Amino acid sequence: MKGMKERLVKKIKLITTVKTLKQGLALHKSTIDRTIHHLRDEIVAESSQIKGCVTPTLLELEDAEEQNLEEERGILLEFKENCPPGGEDSVVFYTTGLRGVRKTFEACRRVRFLLENHQVMYRERDVSMDSEFREEMWRLLGGKVTSPRLFIRGRYIGGAEEVVALNENGKLKKLLEGISKVDSPCESCENERFLICSSCNGSSKLLVDHHDEESSNDNMWTRCRECNENGLVKCPLCT
Repeated sequence: MKGMKERLVKKIKLITTVKTLKQGLALHKSTIDRTIHHLRDEIVAESSQIKGCVTPTLLELEDAEEQNLEEERGILLEFKENCPPGGEDSVVFYTTGLRGVRKTFEACRRVRFLLENHQVMYRERDVSMDSEFREEMWRLLGGKVTSPRLFIRGRYIGGAEEVVALNENGKLKKLLEGISKVDSPCESCENERFLICSSCNGSSKLLVDHHDEESSNDNMWTRCRECNENGLVKCPLCT
């Protein structure tokens, strides 16, 4: 009899323990659920705040971009309108490849270095390689000036000293904003700016038939009309 009572007491204690354990698990689960809901609400609230900030940020960026464009236009208007052929919305750089006058050659190198440093596309016109470029530069500036001479978007910027000064005060960067960036060398001439004339193979002369009964020579040379005095034609992509 005593043994039965003891076993009954053990069963009752076990039942009580299991019941308490179930209650504990249920309480723990409820706590976890509340925590999850709380975290979810916080995430939703933060997301709403972030979404609310997107539009003002975009507007601020647009305003900043518009201000930069206005500033760029304002700086450009400081320079005299004087547009070389094909220079309405591009950079035109008159230079020389001759080393005869070292000061001129080094000045051209400085301007070219700055343009390449800003990684913009520009039309380089070497007056030593084509007399037409030299005449064009003189016509634009009203006299026999020397290179380098830089034009941006149809405005005359100046020579080496002016360009270097503009780079130092940050205005050159502003003037070059919006100009196409350089991705690779020119596909046509590899940045040489000229191509050998295919009509005369660079000789600048053509052999033509000229039949004359009084002359034993039926051939004569004539000037090639397709190229310049050096037997070169301008690159159609970058000059």
